[in-house]
Amino acid sequence: MKGFRQAFLASFLLASGLLFFSCTASCDYEEHVSFQGEAWDIGDEPVFVFEIKDTSTPYALGLNFRYTDTFPYQDIYLFLQTTFPDGSGSQDTLHCFLFEADGKPLGKGRRVKELDVPYSLLRFPMPGKYTLRYTQGLRTDRLKGVASFGMSLKKTETDKQAFAHGKQKNG
Repeated sequence: MKGFRQAFLASFLLASGLLFFSCTASCDYEEHVSFQGEAWDIGDEPVFVFEIKDTSTPYALGLNFRYTDTFPYQDIYLFLQTTFPDGSGSQDTLHCFLFEADGKPLGKGRRVKELDVPYSLLRFPMPGKYTLRYTQGLRTDRLKGVASFGMSLKKTETDKQAFAHGKQKNG
């Protein structure tokens, strides 16, 4: 089982060099969690549960941020706790930029910006139910300016089809 977890984690870290994508109805899984008062409290831990049946196909993992100009930082760190179908687990730290160095938001929109971040291409090691729990990792009890957070999974035919259009700015 340890080999499965290591393979999963290794594929999770393939984020560098991936290209931009956005999910629509073509996603196999997509869900968002809204935060009251446009603030991600330290105790808010969005949990996403999904079923994987096909372990031979790669999936593109995307993150979605909806945020405002009141977000106090250039980037965000997330702690990800993954629970596998057999009950074992892994942890990872994710890093995503929401603003450029000059303060220009990377997301699109007027008051609330929306940013789709292609994070990783992965193959799931076993069929079954997966649980992904995210925690904001900025050591701020109330992280202002985050309206919602979401994730998506999109099945791909080949590793090269995971993302399309332009280079990723996060990772």
